[in-house]
Amino acid sequence: MDILKTKNMTKSFGGVVANKDLSLTIEEGKITAFIGPNGSGKTTFINVVTGVHPITSGEIFFQDKEISKYESNQISRLGIARTFQKIRLFDNLSVIENVLVARKSFYKSGPISVVFNTKKFREEERQNKEKALELLDLVGLKDKAYESPKGMAYGLRRCLEIARALALEPKLLFLDEPAAGMTRDEFKVIMDLMLVLRERGITTVLVEHTMDFIKAVADWVYVLNFGEIIAKGPFDEIEKDPVVLKAYLGEE
Repeated sequence: MDILKTKNMTKSFGGVVANKDLSLTIEEGKITAFIGPNGSGKTTFINVVTGVHPITSGEIFFQDKEISKYESNQISRLGIARTFQKIRLFDNLSVIENVLVARKSFYKSGPISVVFNTKKFREEERQNKEKALELLDLVGLKDKAYESPKGMAYGLRRCLEIARALALEPKLLFLDEPAAGMTRDEFKVIMDLMLVLRERGITTVLVEHTMDFIKAVADWVYVLNFGEIIAKGPFDEIEKDPVVLKAYLGEE
C-alpha cells in the first residue's frame, strides 16, 4: 500500500526547475532512499512535500488525501515529520526538553489546568516525559537526558534531532542526510535505528550520499538528476545501472 504519491510534481525557483514532473510512490512501512548529485532536487522534494516550499504544479497525496496546498503545520498534524540537513536544536534547553517541545500538541490541558497544576495536567506531563525518555533510549541518549545538547558530539546531536522528529509520532518520516559528518560508530547507530523504525512500521524516506548506508537499509531507491527521476529500483539494480553510473556514481 502506498502512503505517499506525487503526480507531475514540479517546483521552480524563477527560471530554475528543481523538481520536474515527479510522479512517484512511497510504500508504507518501507525505507525509500533518494540519491543523486548535489543540486539534483532531493532536498527540494522533501521541502515541497513537507510544506516548506509551495508546489509550483502537480499533486501530492498522503494516504489518498491531497495535500498539495497544505501549510507545513497542517502537514505535520497529519503525521509527517522531518529532520533538516543543518541540525536545528534548542541549545538553551536540556536534551529531554528538546524532545518535549515536539510533544506540545499531545497536551490536552488548557491554560487554567497548567496555571493551577491540576491532576490532569500532571498526568499528561508524566506520560509525555515517559515517551520522551523512551525515544531517547531508542537513539542512545537516555543517559544524557538532563544535559545540554550544546557540547555534544555531532552524531549525538543528529540522534537527538531524530528523536525529536519521532516525538511527533509520525506515520511518515523524512531524514535529510542523517549520516552526514558522522564517525563510523555513529553511522552504525543511525543505520540500526532505521531498521528498528522499519520493524515498528514507520515509513522512512532518506536523502543520503553514503552508499554503504543506502545499501544496508533501503528497500527502494529513486535516483534524481537535474530534478528528474532517471532510475528507480532496489539498490543492487541501481548501482549497476549505466545511466546512474554516468550521472552520479561515476564511470571508470
